Amino acid sequence: MQRALLLAVVLSAGCTIGGGDDATIQRNELSRTVLQPQDLPSVFSRFEQGRQLMADALSGRRSDPVRFGRIEGWKARYRRSGTTSTPGPLVIDSRSDLFKSSAGAEDDFGAARDALRDSELGWQPIDEPGLGDESFAATFVDGRVRYYQVFWREDNATATLNVNGFEGKLALADVLALAREQQRHIVLVAG
Repeated sequence: MQRALLLAVVLSAGCTIGGGDDATIQRNELSRTVLQPQDLPSVFSRFEQGRQLMADALSGRRSDPVRFGRIEGWKARYRRSGTTSTPGPLVIDSRSDLFKSSAGAEDDFGAARDALRDSELGWQPIDEPGLGDESFAATFVDGRVRYYQVFWREDNATATLNVNGFEGKLALADVLALAREQQRHIVLVAG
């Protein structure tokens, strides 16, 4: 009887809600893996936050909400008003996606890289940002607006940071500082 009880305790300790055997980030912690209002200057207002919905769906291989064992996604979006002379970001879109295992997150990372490379928007890869277990970043300009995307994987989650601002007024360093702040939240949650 004691052996059976001990075996049950050992087996239940290895099981987590929303996580595989190598999952360190849990579903109930997902809301803490995106940028928070206190991470940004007070000129920013959060205009959307919460679970990713069908309206947030991506295209291609990443359009399926349960792709690669995906459990759920979270988002937080911020904006501020500005003119063409306003320095820094204008819109910030911070997202995290949770997977049953790190293998699923690795597959999502590969699909995100492929989607950016195959995009018709003309994304240009830039230096590897050095976030998480693996990461990439890219940029493009549309008219007077510069767009940056930073994507990375940490354990069983992927994270995306999309930032835009006026060309010549938004520096990669500003975007990477925000990405590092989001990564800090993810690392705290991953423990």
